[in-house]
Amino acid sequence: MADPRDERAADNAVDLGEYCRRVEAHLARVNEGHLIRIAGTAFELVRTWALAGIPLSIVYRGIDQKVERHRAGRSKRPLRLEFCDADVRALFDDWRRAVGAWGQAEAVDARDLPPAIEERRRPSMTRQLDRAIDRLVAASGRLDLPAGLPEALTTILDDLVLLRDELRRARGTAREALIARVAAIDRSVAGAARNAAGAALAAVEAEARGELAPFRGRMPAEAWDRAVAASTDRLLREQYGLPVLEASTLGHAADGDGA
Repeated sequence: MADPRDERAADNAVDLGEYCRRVEAHLARVNEGHLIRIAGTAFELVRTWALAGIPLSIVYRGIDQKVERHRAGRSKRPLRLEFCDADVRALFDDWRRAVGAWGQAEAVDARDLPPAIEERRRPSMTRQLDRAIDRLVAASGRLDLPAGLPEALTTILDDLVLLRDELRRARGTAREALIARVAAIDRSVAGAARNAAGAALAAVEAEARGELAPFRGRMPAEAWDRAVAASTDRLLREQYGLPVLEASTLGHAADGDGA
C-alpha cells in the first residue's frame, strides 16, 4: 500500500488540478461544448492516469479515438470519461513500448497503475501498409505543412506503395528482405518530419522531455536520450498526421489475417 504522504507529494509533482482541468476542457471540446465535470469515479480515474505518468497528449488521443466510435454509434448522449479508459491505457502501453519508458514515477504504488495491456491482434501486413499509405496521402495533401514536407512525403509514399505491391507477391526470404525495408522507410518519415520542424524542433523536444519527466528518475542517461528522441518523433508525426511503420509488427501478421 502506498504511503498517503507519498501520494500527496506525487499529486503536487504532476499538478493534478491542472491535469484534470485540461482533460475536462478537452472532453468538453469533443462533446461539442457539453461540460461534464471530473468528479467522483472520473476524478479517481484521471488521478490514476496522472500518477501513472500518462502524458496529456496520450489522454487526448484516447478520448478522440473513443469519441469517433461513440459518434458512429446510436448514442446521442455526451461521452463520459470513464468509457475512454481502455483507449487511454492501450495508447499509453504502446507509447511506453515505443519510447522505452518503463520505469514508474517514484511515489506511485504499482497496484495503482493501469494494468499492462495484453498483446492485441494485429491487422494483416498489407492492411497495415494500406493504412499507412492512406495517412501519407492525407498528410501530403494538407495545406498547413511546412515547405518541403509535402514533396518529401510524396517520395516516401511512392516507395511505400512499391514496397506494398512487392510484398503481395513475395514469399519466403524475399518477403523477409522486403519487410526489413520498412524500418528504412520509417526512418525517412521521421527524418522528413524533423527537417520540416526547423526552429520549432526545440519546442517539440521540450514537450517530449515534459511527457517523460515522471520516468526520468529510473532511466539511465543513454535510455533517457533515446526516449526523448522517440517521443519527439511521435509528437512530430502526430502534428503532421504521419504514420508509424513497425517492421516487427508487420512480420508477425500474415496477409489475410486480422482486421
